[in-house]
Amino acid sequence: MGNKLFLLFLATVALLLGSPAGAAQGAQTTSVPHVLVLNSYHPGYVWADSVTEGFRSVFDSEGSSLRVSFEYMDSKRYRPDEIFETLKEVYRLKYRAVGFDVIVAADNNALNFLLLYRDELFPGTPVVFCGINGFQPEMIAGHTGYTGVAEDYDLAGTLDLALSMHPLTRYVAYVSGASTSSRINRNRLRELIPSYEERVTFLDLSLKPLADLKEALGSLPEETVILYLSYYLSPDGVRLTVEESTSLVFEHSGRPVYSPWEYTLGSGVLGGQMLSGRAQAEEAARIALRILDGVSPEAIPILRHSTIHPIFDYTILRYFSIPHNALPKGSLIRNEPVTVYYQYKYVIWATVLFLIYQSIAIVALMRIIARRKRAEEREKKLEAQLRQSHKMEAIGTFAGGIAHDFNNILGAITTCTELAVEEVGGSGPVHEDLSHVLKAAQRGKSLVRQILAFSRDKDQEKQPVQMAQLLKECTQLLKSSIPATIDVHLNIQAESGLVLADPTQIHQVIMNLCTNASHAVENQKGLIDITLDSVDLDRSAAHIHPDLFPGRYSRLSVRDNGNGIAPEDMDRIFDPFFSTRKDRGGTGLGLSMSHGIVKRHQGAITVASHPGRGTIFSVFLPCAHGAEPVTPFDSTAPERKGKERILLVDDDEQMIYGTEKMLCRMGYEVVALTGSLAALKAVRTEPRGFDLVMTDHMMPYLSGMELANEIRALCPEMPIILYSGFQDKAGVLTPRVLEDYGINAFMKKPFNREELGKTIRRVLGA
Repeated sequence: MGNKLFLLFLATVALLLGSPAGAAQGAQTTSVPHVLVLNSYHPGYVWADSVTEGFRSVFDSEGSSLRVSFEYMDSKRYRPDEIFETLKEVYRLKYRAVGFDVIVAADNNALNFLLLYRDELFPGTPVVFCGINGFQPEMIAGHTGYTGVAEDYDLAGTLDLALSMHPLTRYVAYVSGASTSSRINRNRLRELIPSYEERVTFLDLSLKPLADLKEALGSLPEETVILYLSYYLSPDGVRLTVEESTSLVFEHSGRPVYSPWEYTLGSGVLGGQMLSGRAQAEEAARIALRILDGVSPEAIPILRHSTIHPIFDYTILRYFSIPHNALPKGSLIRNEPVTVYYQYKYVIWATVLFLIYQSIAIVALMRIIARRKRAEEREKKLEAQLRQSHKMEAIGTFAGGIAHDFNNILGAITTCTELAVEEVGGSGPVHEDLSHVLKAAQRGKSLVRQILAFSRDKDQEKQPVQMAQLLKECTQLLKSSIPATIDVHLNIQAESGLVLADPTQIHQVIMNLCTNASHAVENQKGLIDITLDSVDLDRSAAHIHPDLFPGRYSRLSVRDNGNGIAPEDMDRIFDPFFSTRKDRGGTGLGLSMSHGIVKRHQGAITVASHPGRGTIFSVFLPCAHGAEPVTPFDSTAPERKGKERILLVDDDEQMIYGTEKMLCRMGYEVVALTGSLAALKAVRTEPRGFDLVMTDHMMPYLSGMELANEIRALCPEMPIILYSGFQDKAGVLTPRVLEDYGINAFMKKPFNREELGKTIRRVLGA
């Protein structure tokens, strides 16, 4: 009675401290299946721990999609008639606000408890059981929702194994205690005894007090093997662990001890045809998952005859001098120490390899010494490249962080300067000064994009690009920026020249190569010959260019008649920061950047040079088949004036000032707001008051995409243009993503009047 009151007191305290949170948690996670594991015994008990490991190995694989609670009934140390009523009240209070989808019962006492109280505590909850000694269908007769795994351990197989291992055996002594499982195991053995009486004599050592058992074990005949049927509770009330009871039997008898359960190994049991508690639990857990998937418990037959193996303890085999080849085929050995070879095989092989290496090293010593200097130089070069790589990563991180603000500044400069140019007219010194400001802003925009493109090592969005058109645009730009003493010849032999590429990056490659060529022929009468043609590379040609596969390529060649490249510099021209013009402002980024871009496009770049005869760079890009080029805006088309009403949203005041003024001069009526929430309020107040919404992407409270989503919910047909100063975001905002958010066009800051006007007319025209 005292034990019951003490347990009830502890349970009540635990509930007062933890129940509300537990109930709340259960209420919050009703959508996640909840499994209760009811274990008959206590943590630390070997069988109970092995069963728990089996449950966790299966349930943990479900992750957060399954919730599992464990309860230990402690019925090994307290009899069922002492604690069942107390546990019923504890579980009633603890789980009154919690619903379970499946209950898993481990061992007989847990199953008996649920047969008595499930309908009262957990009405209708399916039950999966395992580890049930002496299972008979009559045990669950009249109850619905029960299925599981019966503990059909192989007692006869263990007896046969013991007798085959010890053919001179005349006596079999069996040991069992006063627990429920001991009684069931003992009754099963007694059913088998009649079929073995002609071969051996059975000695009953069950239900003996501890002192009597020790005495009986010490007086056993020589030709005796012992069958261990569990002795965890002696008739005089002494409780023992598995290790204590098995070691007691072995140490006081000195005879071979056999058992049908794997968890008894390790403290004196020799072996047996053994059943694994973990394997039983894994099978039961898989049945529970089937029930959670919707299978009815009645549709799942009770699993009988689980997998059983002959298993032996290495230490006890050595004690009785039983060799491994005397064991049955397929036997498993536990607690086997690692042999010297397996324990030290890595050391042994390392020693052997070291000796081989030493032998080779002695033979090749002179060669190594001769090559050491070159290796040291190569290492220094790699270290320098690594430092430069780290430097570029730092530049990329820094540039990415300031790109948005810097592009906002450039955007305000560009728009305001274009407005000023328009006001002062087309001539005069002020107009010329303002034109230089615009050119500087464009250079700043280009510089940001170049640094970002060089510093980030990832592919940009590619599209079909017409190389001939791109070359014509670059040539026009090049002619306006190089000295008049240099002639530029453009020779296009392949009008198709269609490649899958990022046009901005290919434009950058062309300009870098042509700029290098102009530097090579500066201060003299020079020639830059730009050629575009197509070539077919077969396997033999591809071997010459190891970075290329056989196929059709678009080839761009840039040739100059300058002084050429010195032979000692040929191996370094593509290295980052290597430049022969550092004293004149060269950075060494151009060729290295171009090389990286071409590689990312699955192409190759080659160079041939002869001092005094000029240099030719060739770029090979794989041709795109079956693709249509993207049609660019017609830059010569006249600007159309507008009269629509535009809602302009940007959190940068300088940016919004210039853009608003520019739109007004283009004829539009503009409502400019610096907050996304204010813009959303304006649309809600006047849903049909605007013909177009232009919004920045990165803003407080609501981003541009979130604002577009809200506006679309209010006005599904509202045209929306999104713009951003974050260059990295441009690669993420694909046409598919923009379409999902209802955005009609995207622009990168800074943009000029021409880009702005054409984009607005395209969107409003659509």
